[in-house]
Amino acid sequence: MIINDLIDQYEVLEKLDEVPYFGWARAKVPYALEINEDGELQRIVILGDTSKKKPRNEVFMPATGTGRSGTSPNPLFVWDNAEYLLGNPSGSNEERAAERFAASAELHERLLKNVHDATGKAIKAFFKRPPQWEKAAQQFGTDWEKIARSYFTFMVDGRLAKDDPEIRSAWDDRPSDRPIDESAMRESFTSGKLVVPAATHPVIKEERFPPTGALLISFNGNAFESFGQKQGSNAPLSEEDAFKYGAALNALLADRDRVSHLDNVTVVTWPQTGGTTYSDVMDVAGFGNLLPIADEVKDKKPVLDSRGQMLLEQIESAVKALAQGKTFDVDEITLYPSEHFFILGLVPNKARLSVVFYLRDNFGSFMKNIEQHYSDMDIVRPKSDATRHMSIYRILRQTVRPNSKNAASASGPNSTQNLPLRKKQQRKNAASSPELGSALIKSILQGTPYPAALLNNVEMRIRAERDVSSDKAAIIKAYYLRLSRRGPIIINDETANQKFKEVLQVGINEDSDYVPYVLGRMFSVYEQIQQAAASTSSNNNTIKATIKDKYFSQAAATPARVFPVIGARVEKRMRQLMRDKPGLAIYLQRKLDDIAAKLPDRYPKHLTLDEQGAFQLGYYHQHQAAFEGKNKVGESAERHDES
Repeated sequence: MIINDLIDQYEVLEKLDEVPYFGWARAKVPYALEINEDGELQRIVILGDTSKKKPRNEVFMPATGTGRSGTSPNPLFVWDNAEYLLGNPSGSNEERAAERFAASAELHERLLKNVHDATGKAIKAFFKRPPQWEKAAQQFGTDWEKIARSYFTFMVDGRLAKDDPEIRSAWDDRPSDRPIDESAMRESFTSGKLVVPAATHPVIKEERFPPTGALLISFNGNAFESFGQKQGSNAPLSEEDAFKYGAALNALLADRDRVSHLDNVTVVTWPQTGGTTYSDVMDVAGFGNLLPIADEVKDKKPVLDSRGQMLLEQIESAVKALAQGKTFDVDEITLYPSEHFFILGLVPNKARLSVVFYLRDNFGSFMKNIEQHYSDMDIVRPKSDATRHMSIYRILRQTVRPNSKNAASASGPNSTQNLPLRKKQQRKNAASSPELGSALIKSILQGTPYPAALLNNVEMRIRAERDVSSDKAAIIKAYYLRLSRRGPIIINDETANQKFKEVLQVGINEDSDYVPYVLGRMFSVYEQIQQAAASTSSNNNTIKATIKDKYFSQAAATPARVFPVIGARVEKRMRQLMRDKPGLAIYLQRKLDDIAAKLPDRYPKHLTLDEQGAFQLGYYHQHQAAFEGKNKVGESAERHDES
């Protein structure tokens, strides 16, 4: 499936001139010999980028596949250096120049024998003339010796020879130097046709791969071979198809707009019709990449500049429209929800590349799943937190120690912030487990439950840090919300299961009487009472260890053992608060009484892992509710006390 899709993508990229033709290769050719129909050199045309001291021009040219290490002439077709094409006596070696010019003339005469269009005739006429290097040298004077070391191609009537259909056909249809061994033919695993299998498959290169590249398909030991087949015969694929999938994958990986890195996983994306705009939207919407960071950073948090803010808002609108089956224009390019889109995750090792995931669907379906992910992760946040949605990097950051070398700088500036927009996605490793990152990507893009390892790692961090941050609360809520769509969270207790679902909300559910959730709310009010008492004029010392620091994890796991102890301590604090700030004390006592009325006569002896998640959500929701604008009662109580 992957190979077939890459071969299909090769055909698309070929039309966009982003991959070489079979038997062609990328080459640096900064000059063209402009000749007339009689083969006479008119002038040398400078090609490509001329802004630097030396012109730069990379194009696809016919490749022989052999080097020039030997002394025998080895000419190239329709491009070469001045010695082969112009007979230029490099280093005053006129005999060698004449020999190489003759070899080039023989090659072109042989391959262009049946080419009779204007370009073919002009090139054949060019080689029937004596070498024309002196005319070329006159154009550049003393600079000619340097220029003569570069590569040249032919131009006829303003068109390069490589772009002429008959010239290309002459090269592509040239007779093979090797006879076909029919006994070696096998059925191709992609097309089903009989082919001579490529002995080896192309090397795949990317900045995170080994310097020499890696192989997607290889058989480098007897243990990997079967039925007496050697090397590529174990996965029969013609040389042309092997070339195509390798060229397509290398071209995709070389385009930074299409590539993201998640820990040691390299993720490459592409739409069926080519282009990079779809990948840009996926990078921002799905992975949280490419958001520009302003030069000004306040309180160690990035501040999006006007362009970044505009891009973020545009992406959110794009996700919404495409998820609803509508088209959307980004940078004057129309995106279609029906566009087929592909996402490939690769991990290199010593022998070959490992495919950790491969996703293919229409773009609208991916956007619909991403929009659902946004909704699932949505939770009430402090006013100072303007987060609209969490990137994969930020989610994974909640699974590791904050100061760990594996923690990603998802919320702060990074060392690449001054690079162009497309370069800003290189961050530190976001997670200690690449398997977790891959599983998270698949769950988001396929709309499946989040991996259990995500919840387990977040719970471990909560127990270690004794705190529920906004991001961790969002993950807990999203995990159980998505799980609840597949079936009951609490097995064999439909009432408890329904009550659990009712607390999986963006904000607080004050009507819920689900015991674990209510206990979490009560713990938060206990903490507020302790902090309020500590801030009074008679006791303005900072608390060295709050009840959250001492009892949070135990309270969530064994309420019957911990809550009576906490209650006794808070009662003592409440008497102090009643003396110093009676208005605030009365408000908090009423809040505590309202919550306690929803609890049974006895605290539960222990809470399961699922119930602890509800406890943590209750604590977080109540904590945020204390700071929301609707709670003016407490503020009025404090002002009454002060007056």
